[in-house]
Amino acid sequence: MYEPQVWLALAGFAALGYAIGSLSAGYIVGRLRSGVDLRDVGSGSTGATNALRSLGPRLAAIVALLDIAKGAIAVLLAGQLTGDPGAQAAAGLGAVAGHSWPIGLRGRGGRGMTPAVGATLVIVPQVAPIALAAFVGAIAITRIASVGSLAAVTGTIIGYLTLSASGLLRSDSAQLVFLGGTAVIVFIRHRKNIGRLLAGREPRIGTRAASRDSGDQPSRKTT
Repeated sequence: MYEPQVWLALAGFAALGYAIGSLSAGYIVGRLRSGVDLRDVGSGSTGATNALRSLGPRLAAIVALLDIAKGAIAVLLAGQLTGDPGAQAAAGLGAVAGHSWPIGLRGRGGRGMTPAVGATLVIVPQVAPIALAAFVGAIAITRIASVGSLAAVTGTIIGYLTLSASGLLRSDSAQLVFLGGTAVIVFIRHRKNIGRLLAGREPRIGTRAASRDSGDQPSRKTT
């Protein structure tokens, strides 16, 4: 059991990760390059998928790379400062949470996947190929971005447990907490996508959502 000062330190690293994750690449790139607020178009998400639909592939790639870098930087900073796996896990989870619920954008952020990718590549890179295979396979079959994301986080945990059980990877509680916490955040952020999937109304890659549930509809400014 951690001492109180250790919990305080972990909270500090989570806050650091949250601050880094809250720097929304989608919002910044959309505003600076196209004058578009991603919260007011498409799905209302500031993540790479909505950037692809609303800003185009080139800017979406920039958004994705910057968001991946957020997760990696948060974890690398924690590692440089302490070298403690718990601190890295806290920073990684903080980055995913900050990306998903950025305080500067009133909690309207992305779905959490891209910073999770960056953090995972640093914390437990061994499962990255499994996550990638799950993502690509799900996208190839369904052409639905949300299915790919959900498959990736699920595949990451299954892969981690499988590698640990087979002795190919040394199990670490901090890593497992990070992967489990990340999966919970990603599933929460995709709850409306899951509802549309069940209703058969989730848009496929290359198409625009013609309509959205009222709960997923961002407010639009009028002039």
